[in-house]
Amino acid sequence: MKKLAFGAVAAAMVACLGSAQAGVITFDEPINSPFAPFAPFFGDGDEFYQSDFWLQPFSNAAEAQPGDLVGAVVDGSDPFACSTMLCPTGNASNYYASLNDGVLALGHLGGNFFRVNGFDASFLGNGVGALPAVAGLLRLQGIRANGTSITQTYLLDGPDANGNLGFDSYLTTGAFRTTNLVMLFAFGFACNELGTCNAFTTNRGQFALDNLDVSVIPEPASLALATLSLGLMGAVHRRRRVVAA
Repeated sequence: MKKLAFGAVAAAMVACLGSAQAGVITFDEPINSPFAPFAPFFGDGDEFYQSDFWLQPFSNAAEAQPGDLVGAVVDGSDPFACSTMLCPTGNASNYYASLNDGVLALGHLGGNFFRVNGFDASFLGNGVGALPAVAGLLRLQGIRANGTSITQTYLLDGPDANGNLGFDSYLTTGAFRTTNLVMLFAFGFACNELGTCNAFTTNRGQFALDNLDVSVIPEPASLALATLSLGLMGAVHRRRRVVAA
């Protein structure tokens, strides 16, 4: 797969950081977006805002077209919200559903650094065929200010004894808990009964995401930071590819 490409990134950043401010992206806020005309459904390149973060679902497929369905905010209390899919149960609030091998990119609206502490997630089935015990993987790829990245991958369980999918809670570890990020990508893998997992090749690398626990690092306004934020956001708008392997 092709790697993320970012163009020129400022290397020097203002060093005096304030105290981290914790927050949770719950997807329960009204959808705020001038770029998503069919919200709560999102096509390739649409953008919306939650809890002082911008979020942009996009397709990683080479043949992607603007408007291709890649995500939705689902009302977990609506029994008909997932009539054609196998969605997680036990969550009566809203959550984000990444569809059709879609990728979710996000960053802070103010251009501040942030860290990812934890989240709730589940696999999303396409309603065709049985799912294995490990139905998929969720990979987080965090981007530092200098353009380098860190990744962590999490197992997403298959259905329980009653055939239902459910949210599990995950905590990040290691570098993800200590690294200041300017952007985060989240994307899914679909696994088969042999334990082989693939991303971006099956349209089944789908996941549900909720309660994304982030800590925002207050940063004094600076020209370098503003330039960096705009440059990275522009990279997402040009629909860059992410690394699956």
